[in-house]
Amino acid sequence: DRKKAVDFSHPYYQTTQTVITIKGSKAATAKTIADLQGLSIGAAVGTTSYDAITNVIKPTTKPLAFNSNDDAKAALVAGQVDAIVVDLPTAFYLTAAELDGGIIIGQLAGTTSGDQFGLVLDKGSKLTAKVNAALDELVKDGTIKKLEDKWLAGYAGAPVLQ
Repeated sequence: DRKKAVDFSHPYYQTTQTVITIKGSKAATAKTIADLQGLSIGAAVGTTSYDAITNVIKPTTKPLAFNSNDDAKAALVAGQVDAIVVDLPTAFYLTAAELDGGIIIGQLAGTTSGDQFGLVLDKGSKLTAKVNAALDELVKDGTIKKLEDKWLAGYAGAPVLQ
């Protein structure tokens, strides 16, 4: 729907989906996707995070859907779910700054194109093609990777779950 109103550049950053929990949760000791399948897991409705639960984790019970990440986080704190799924940068922020005893269980393999970040331009902008060409060159020459490694969370501290 947004593409009808604005132009988007090619993506310059793609995230993985990541499972998080809090100390004391049933999910706190999970090390594999199989360990998560019998647990109660939630995410914001209509997101790539929710899709990752159903398509990658494939839990034995229906995932819980929340209106927002804040609602999912509140449910986790209240013990209504054992874990939640969010994108990797959000996982780092929530577990470090907002959740007491927050734990990153791990990234979900195969979800590297879950959320894509790009630039927004006016619909039909004459700059869209030029911005895309510049971004493509920055990806090709390794500049984006260097910036990602320096300034974005990267993958340290977030193992990939199998």
